[in-house]
Amino acid sequence: MSRLLAALLLVSLAACSSSDAEDKQAQNAKSTANSAIMVIDSWSAGATPSHYAGATLRSLSEVLADYDRQLQTADGSDSSRRLARQLTAAAERAENAVTSGDRAQAGQAGQELRTVIAKFVVADPADRATNP
Repeated sequence: MSRLLAALLLVSLAACSSSDAEDKQAQNAKSTANSAIMVIDSWSAGATPSHYAGATLRSLSEVLADYDRQLQTADGSDSSRRLARQLTAAAERAENAVTSGDRAQAGQAGQELRTVIAKFVVADPADRATNP
């Protein structure tokens, strides 16, 4: 499933220009991180089974890691690269927390994801219109 998500992400980006592709990648990373937050919140509330939440977070972490790798080789800004690393690390911590049953750690990872998403919005003023 994670390979399918990554493949869909890459195909959608291939159709875009360089600038459009960067914007699309950032939007997809934020959307992926928001999906991870929803999974964490649902699992923390007891509404999602651990095996499903862990597998979903693993897939989302892989998508964010792909985004991180793409940014590290691109001509993006240092802040974008740093934020991508932070998203990836927080998603991986969330996956590990869910796998080990640590709700507090999962909640902390979710908060880290929220913080990094907010920094993405501040780092890209064009996003303010769509992500207040």
